[in-house]
Amino acid sequence: MKKFILLGLIGWLGFGACTPDRYEYQEMPMTDMQDIEQVKLCVSHFQLLADGKAEVEFTPMLTTKDSFQVADSRIDYSQIEFHTLTGESVSRTFSTADKSLIGKKISVYATIQGTGLMSDTVSFTVIDPSPMETCSEITIPIVFHLIQSEADITSYGGEIPMERIHLVLEKINNAFSGIVSNNATGVDTKIRFEPALYDPYGTLLNEPGIHRVYVNEVTDVNGDQYATFIAQQNAFWDYTKYLNVWLISDASGEYRTFYKTISTQCIPRYVSEANDLQTAPQGLELSEMPADWVAVPNEVGIVYKLQSTFLMVRAFGENEENELTNCLGYYLGLLPTWSDTWSANANSIPDDFCSDTHSYYGNTGQGINTSNEKRVGDYLFLSENIMDDPSGVHRSVSLQQALRMHWVLQHCPERAMWKSDYAFTGK
Repeated sequence: MKKFILLGLIGWLGFGACTPDRYEYQEMPMTDMQDIEQVKLCVSHFQLLADGKAEVEFTPMLTTKDSFQVADSRIDYSQIEFHTLTGESVSRTFSTADKSLIGKKISVYATIQGTGLMSDTVSFTVIDPSPMETCSEITIPIVFHLIQSEADITSYGGEIPMERIHLVLEKINNAFSGIVSNNATGVDTKIRFEPALYDPYGTLLNEPGIHRVYVNEVTDVNGDQYATFIAQQNAFWDYTKYLNVWLISDASGEYRTFYKTISTQCIPRYVSEANDLQTAPQGLELSEMPADWVAVPNEVGIVYKLQSTFLMVRAFGENEENELTNCLGYYLGLLPTWSDTWSANANSIPDDFCSDTHSYYGNTGQGINTSNEKRVGDYLFLSENIMDDPSGVHRSVSLQQALRMHWVLQHCPERAMWKSDYAFTGK
């Protein structure tokens, strides 16, 4: 009996000691380019701003003689060359500040050294970045109303630190400034969101841009998208002086599709003058503001689920939560660049009425375009526009989108808080 136990112990120790050696890691070698039979070239965008920063990227899709699709990580790019149809050699990423190219189409193809293989051609058009020069800098005062119950705070392990909220705001401003993306049509929108410093009574806030609201229970008491609830908490600050963002704790899941049913309703609705309708961006149902109109939270601000601010799960679908950056796009008059599922009865791809953004369907029945990498025809791109689906990274705003937002800020009275400096001065 003792011998059995000893052997069992030795065997257990031996198994434990050998465990780390059971796994062998081996890097996949680069594909032998002599095995390639076909090359198809993709480009990341159909337009390119001539600003010296924006860039397009070329991605060859290689197929071996046994019909195997080669993963990008196994492609030896030192053996692939890219050429324009006019005879110039270019690198895998292309950028230009040459204004003489504006309006011209550039076509590129790829070759593999020593094989004689040549891809099809892909094309993009160089566009003018100068329209942004007509836009003025706009600073929007923003206040985050953190609405939580004591139970929420306890379960979280304490109050959400101010630094967490400011990190969210930093990401938003990074997207609107374009500093974290070299997107082919991405720009600095000249729109910034800055934390309010004073409350409606002219009192300096303890935490810039943050108003904490403590309640016994967070609930949509009247089923009016929290309008009554927000008013009861005195959390509806003057929309002509602040961009209100109500971060509602919905830990109990009162709304399964909070973002779709509540957050995305924050669209522009009114114009200052009837003449404004003649130049209004397409896709918005705007009208003159009625004389008896009463502002409600979800029209002049953003009602957003607090948990989604920090626990964003990147998934594809109309019922998925999306980032606050995306919601600010809705707030400033942008439309989605995507549709959930392809339909054979659809007359066209989704239209956001911006000529420089990718429009795409999601699952076409083959499971494609449901991750952050999208493919539409000859275009293979990362979904980084702020109006892309929830799986995207939301870090870029296109030129046409920026111009659209500036129009809304100039002509929609519910979006005129930037014209007041009360939130920064208290007077």
